[in-house]
Amino acid sequence: MPDRKNYAVDALLLSTVLIWGFNYAIVKMTFRYFHPIAFNAVRFTVSSAAMFLVLKMRGEGLRIASHDIRRILWLGFIANAFYQFLFVLGLARTGAGNGALIMALSPVFAFLIGVAMGRERFSRGVLIGIIMSLAGVAAIVAFGSEGISFAGSWRGDLLMMAASICWGWQSAESTRLLGKYGPIRLTVATMIAGTAMMVPMSLPWIIAQPWPSIAPIAWLGLGYSALLSIAYGYFVWAHALNTIGVARTSVFNNLTPIVALLAGWLLLGENPLASQIAGVVLVLVGVFIVRSRKPIAIPDD
Repeated sequence: MPDRKNYAVDALLLSTVLIWGFNYAIVKMTFRYFHPIAFNAVRFTVSSAAMFLVLKMRGEGLRIASHDIRRILWLGFIANAFYQFLFVLGLARTGAGNGALIMALSPVFAFLIGVAMGRERFSRGVLIGIIMSLAGVAAIVAFGSEGISFAGSWRGDLLMMAASICWGWQSAESTRLLGKYGPIRLTVATMIAGTAMMVPMSLPWIIAQPWPSIAPIAWLGLGYSALLSIAYGYFVWAHALNTIGVARTSVFNNLTPIVALLAGWLLLGENPLASQIAGVVLVLVGVFIVRSRKPIAIPDD
């Protein structure tokens, strides 16, 4: 019975990876009608409301200890408000394949930040993985093409790199609260906190957005990203963390850039070169090595 249960979780994770991979291309397509910041404000308002309703239907509350509120607000700002500004503005200026590949580096940054915070210990194998992943990015830079290339999209790539660092930081920092609140409640709490900060900061773009001219296909794209990529995907990810653990769950995210490359080719005409595919393999293998390290618990003071 446990094995069947785990296979069911694996199937849910595979569906999430497919959704997340296609999300890069779909979001870029919606930017033909939405300003990225206005899009993001509506997307997170919808997804936060949906996730809060699901949490209530599960009979779970959102109570946070008073001494943790400041940390939840900080996580919400970094993981949702600030990170999402970087993400959508970066994705608007680079390819879907580039964006997914750079975001694949987030566990590398999470590990390095964990080392700086004294919560992870360095090892030779991890260093090899980091060098391989960075070498893969360098290969893509050196052999860029009109499809997946850093040559003409460096501003967007830098924004995506900053977003990846933010996500890595919140991944390392959130471990302090995961045991206390669990991944589902912590995810919903930080998302609501981040959305509450994001929407006021987005008001100038929300007001300037020509809402009547938005095509139905763009609204469908927004719904896909808000309800499937965020609400469904985040709940599945949190459920998997609880059921099969961090190591096995994290491995699935290595597939996201591959799906994103396929989606970018099918939907946006982003055509990678063979040399770039080699760079992608280096990145994914390097990230896998970092993620496959044996975790060493270092107690929090």
